[in-house]
Amino acid sequence: MRRHRFEPAALVMGLVLIGLTVAFLLDAGQVWDLSDTRETVPVAGSGLALVAVTAVVTQAVRSVRGRRARRRRTAGGPGSFRDGAS
Repeated sequence: MRRHRFEPAALVMGLVLIGLTVAFLLDAGQVWDLSDTRETVPVAGSGLALVAVTAVVTQAVRSVRGRRARRRRTAGGPGSFRDGAS
């Protein structure tokens, strides 16, 4: 199996969906009462906002790391001016 990139936003989204599923199952089993939308909608919305923030932070970190790696490849490669081989 091929290796794939770690996606933190997908992990957080899965955890949020598992939490919502547990809440709805507990509501169906009459353990919790989720009929008040003033409590349930903000919880679901904040979970989705957490996923969005995670995705934005992940993209920003990957962008910065990519720029650093490109800069390192172009500045420090063999035969470069800094290497003294020119």
